[in-house]
Amino acid sequence: MKKIIIAGAGGFGKEVAWIISRINQVRPEIQVIGFCDDDQSKGADVASIARFIGSVDDVIAKHAGCGYICAIGNNENRKRVMSALDRAGLMPLSVIDPSAVIAKDVAVGHGSFINVNAAISTGSCIGQGVIVNINSSVGHDVMLGDFAQVCPGVSVSGACEIGEGALLGSNSCTIPGKKMGAWSVLGAGSVLLRDLEDGGSRVRVR
Repeated sequence: MKKIIIAGAGGFGKEVAWIISRINQVRPEIQVIGFCDDDQSKGADVASIARFIGSVDDVIAKHAGCGYICAIGNNENRKRVMSALDRAGLMPLSVIDPSAVIAKDVAVGHGSFINVNAAISTGSCIGQGVIVNINSSVGHDVMLGDFAQVCPGVSVSGACEIGEGALLGSNSCTIPGKKMGAWSVLGAGSVLLRDLEDGGSRVRVR
């Protein structure tokens, strides 16, 4: 059984713990050792799920070699924490809900999280530390860069290239073959009709 620490004790951390419980209902394979978070006050919020270990530094000092999943929604912070844990010798593990539909040839990078009813089509590649959220779809031959995030209800059409740390807001979508640059943002409900530069943003205005 894989032993795992959840880095992040907020709402997202609790959601990851829920998905792990769903995985274990199908086949017991992951044991949650505990949560860590630099905000010590969050320990009480997860006490009913698993013990609170302490800060990220506490985990680095005492749990080298353990597996972890980073449950931090902010893409930049997720990259920072994962980089620190990786340097300390912890092992990033991916968590994938049993309901997710993923083509057999799809490569999923270490430390990624794929939520309920997500679908990822053939030929696609998912980087490290990526979030593919509830009821989202990733079409054929899509490249999702490291630490990118696909929010709930997103539809990424075929042959798109999503750069490192890019964020697709809830219920946004792309047309086929478009590119989002590194750390760019497509706002909730927006449609990507043309390429988006590194660090750029496109937001639907009502």
